[in-house]
Amino acid sequence: MTTAKQALPLFESLHRSIFNSLNSTTASLSHTQQIHAHVLKTGVFEDSQVATKLLSQYANHLCFADANRFLDSISEPTIFSFSALIYAYTKHRLFNQALRVFSRMLSLGLAPDSHVLPNVAKASAGLSSLKTGKQVHGIVIVSGLSSDSFVQASLIHMYLKCNRIRDAHKLFDRLPQADVVIFSALISGYARQGCVDDVRKLFKKMEDSGVQPNLVSWNGIIAGFNHSGYYEEAVIMFRKMHFEGFIPDGCSLSSVLSAVGDLESLNIGLQVHDHVIKQGLGQDKCVASSLIVMYGKCACPIDMSKMFVEVDGLDIGACNALVTGLSRNGLVDRALEMFRQFQDQGMELNISLVDQVPLMEMETRSGCFADVSKELRFSDLVLESDYFPTQVSVACVQSADFENLLRVAVSFFA
Repeated sequence: MTTAKQALPLFESLHRSIFNSLNSTTASLSHTQQIHAHVLKTGVFEDSQVATKLLSQYANHLCFADANRFLDSISEPTIFSFSALIYAYTKHRLFNQALRVFSRMLSLGLAPDSHVLPNVAKASAGLSSLKTGKQVHGIVIVSGLSSDSFVQASLIHMYLKCNRIRDAHKLFDRLPQADVVIFSALISGYARQGCVDDVRKLFKKMEDSGVQPNLVSWNGIIAGFNHSGYYEEAVIMFRKMHFEGFIPDGCSLSSVLSAVGDLESLNIGLQVHDHVIKQGLGQDKCVASSLIVMYGKCACPIDMSKMFVEVDGLDIGACNALVTGLSRNGLVDRALEMFRQFQDQGMELNISLVDQVPLMEMETRSGCFADVSKELRFSDLVLESDYFPTQVSVACVQSADFENLLRVAVSFFA
């Protein structure tokens, strides 16, 4: 008969085995579910480390319903469990859900820490909700975390996303000493607003303060200029970053490729592609999609298609970029063929309304406009936008698709 003294090492061994298994980034969903069933039998799920890892695994597989059910089953959930779920929701841009989990955490009397609050501030920023952001700011003050640089950086980012640059700068000016995280957040925010002179001034102030920019600083500036339409500035900063000895990562390469595509500069695009190859980032999903978009905008459909073929595994971003690029380069029949192929594989592509028009025109000639408009959800996109292409209305009439014609007309004259 096993004594309690003998059972303890066995339990600890089981705990380590479960924790190590959950710690694997390659754990499949079925494997995660098997571990979940096992920990329910053993009661190990009450351990905060195991619970947090299990929640993280469910979130990694986008199984948020399972993650929430598991959280509900824990008699005394810790802040770490809530933090894991809030982080996952924020990472996948499910900001409302992240805020609901945060509210639930507060209702249980759990005090937020420096890991939770930056993600909650990020969720508020993602929703551009100034009201919620100010509430988070108040919680930061009450929690005594006003001196934490990552918390402060998240608040600055939130105010900038809510177009409150002065509030962000006030927060910055009150700091006794700003570190690279704070400087980077504010510089990135100014770049997103297209405030080129302010970016330069802050960058100089950072260097004069003895704070050296890091890769995150450069990435924020490049992404910010690209976001605000200052594409040449984005390329200039990318080159300066490289000159300063920083090695670009997937984030910086994706941002500058996006800028190069909008500049339609193939020569620069080829140079950036060389960086991608040197860094071994050709299989990075975001970088690969950016390369496909860049070649498409630079009128290089052959290189674009070649890049798509070289990507391992189907990715919705790459598929979306390919269909859009084919359509923009006049290869409408091929674009529609690929679109339907991806649809058959269960992918819901997000093709912009402008890029849908050539596909609709081609289908009008074959009499299949009503079918493709339904597949593309074009009428919903028209209702959500201010764009009213004459080609669409003509296509509706020629295909006798009067239902969509009426919807488009109503949206235009509303």
